[in-house]
Amino acid sequence: MTKEREDKGKQGLGALLQLAGEHKNKLILVAILAAISAAMSLVPFGIVYLITIELFESSVVDKGYVWKLGLIALIAVTLRFGLLGASLLISHICAFNLLYDIRKRLLRKLGKLPLGYFTNRNSGTIKKIMMEDVERIELFIAHHIPDLVAGISLPIMTIIFLFFMDWRIAIAAILPLPIAIFAQTKMYKDRTVKMEEYNDNLEKMNGTIVEYVRAMYVVKAFNQTVESFTRYKESIDKYKRLWVSWTKESAPYFSLFMVILGAGLLFILPIGGWLFIVGEVTVSVLVLFLILGIGFMAPLLQLLYFASMLAMNLEGVKRINSVLDEDEIESSNIDIGKTLRNHNVEFKEVSFSYDKNDVLKNVNFMAKEGELTAFVGPSGAGKTTAAQLIPRFWDVNQGDILIGGVNIKNIPVEELMSKVAFVFQDVFLMNDTVYENITMGNEGKSKEQVIDAAKAAQAHGFIKALPEGYQTVIGEGGSHLSGGERQRVSIARAMLKDSPIIILDEATAFADPENEGKIQDALNELMMGKTVIVIAHRLSTITEADKIVVFEEGKIAGLGKHTELLKTNSLYNKMWESHTSARDWVFHEEVVKNV
Repeated sequence: MTKEREDKGKQGLGALLQLAGEHKNKLILVAILAAISAAMSLVPFGIVYLITIELFESSVVDKGYVWKLGLIALIAVTLRFGLLGASLLISHICAFNLLYDIRKRLLRKLGKLPLGYFTNRNSGTIKKIMMEDVERIELFIAHHIPDLVAGISLPIMTIIFLFFMDWRIAIAAILPLPIAIFAQTKMYKDRTVKMEEYNDNLEKMNGTIVEYVRAMYVVKAFNQTVESFTRYKESIDKYKRLWVSWTKESAPYFSLFMVILGAGLLFILPIGGWLFIVGEVTVSVLVLFLILGIGFMAPLLQLLYFASMLAMNLEGVKRINSVLDEDEIESSNIDIGKTLRNHNVEFKEVSFSYDKNDVLKNVNFMAKEGELTAFVGPSGAGKTTAAQLIPRFWDVNQGDILIGGVNIKNIPVEELMSKVAFVFQDVFLMNDTVYENITMGNEGKSKEQVIDAAKAAQAHGFIKALPEGYQTVIGEGGSHLSGGERQRVSIARAMLKDSPIIILDEATAFADPENEGKIQDALNELMMGKTVIVIAHRLSTITEADKIVVFEEGKIAGLGKHTELLKTNSLYNKMWESHTSARDWVFHEEVVKNV
């Protein structure tokens, strides 16, 4: 099958069924049960017709026959609601299983995507796909599919039944139908484009809301309001303008549609009344048409609502598929763990760019096992990017990165990630217990191992002092802990992982002097015998490094020890002078008084 055919297969309801996967057959069963339930709802009307004949057109009323018809009507009503209940039960089970499956597939997929995918999208976009688009599918399948099938099948079966009773009045009954369909068509003109625009606006609004909440401390610190947070305000205004515009365009046709829904009597009564007067139809037939001929249009209002929901769902499905169809980081399936000679990290002619912006150009160096290698350089020089290329957060454009002599592209992604531990400057902690935060990604470890890792990270003491110890929930982002405490939990996590390659992003940058000493002791414990790469912002922390790699505009401007670089590298010398002068800088009393 060609790519073009595959894409066509992922459009419309076909895309939703394709996403449903193994639940497809259950959805078909749901539709069949809903259709039979709709058919059962017509039976009581037929019974009313037969009872009317018996009461008004028979000389002697057969009470036993009437009771028998009533019993049939009762059985039909019972079957109708029983089948509808079964349809809804299966649809709900199917919907929640599908929701679970889709979210699992999305989470697995996100875990296999390069980091560049996330840097090019705001968190609101991904959150909307994971939450709102998936939830909308659940709502559609659980409730709307049974109602949609009934809403389509019931009018069709009613029209067929009415034509069977009298084709002339049946034609009169369906005369408003083309007008209703015309109004619906006009209401949903360009709906695909509008739904895409609606979802784009919703994603932008979600993103700016997340950004606004995260920046709340800045907003409050500078006494700002929502109106001054321009991007947030603009996204809300744009969202409002879209809905107002769409409503104005649809309102006249929606009004026409609603008028037509209740206009059936205007067509049925004149023709039916005339046929009754001339004796061509009985009172029973006329009553039947007055009941069914007017009511069969009511499901069209549901169909109008379903059409809107379906359009939203299909746009959501398209966005879910856009994530599932993203190119993953290619991973080898060969177990090469035993073939690694060591855990040296080597860059060979490595070049990398974000889109068309060159970040690294022909980078060559080796970080040896058992040594500390430091990355230094001005902001934007490429040192952080170089570190992130090692665990394949991105793939290089040119050149090779080797671990133990093996290209990292030939190492299975999970095995590669197990060999690299990061301790970031900005610590990420989940809104969960301390214990779960330490064991993240290391769930198989015992409680004793977790405590040993916390002790080695100098974290056991403050954890035991928390209200519930290791089971204390620490808040989103670790908000109930200090900066130094959060950092030590992060180090405990890396300790527990026990990877042979450690990458540190200036882990003590925001710590107070007391915590800095404890963190440094923890890092010394963590780094023993490992391949250690430090992204250094304060040069005083890496003066004893075995090797310092100086980055400048994506290239290596210097390589060596601290004392060597002070003598031979002008950029490093300049950075050192700036660092020492900043470290020695103090407020002078007379300056403070003059401020």
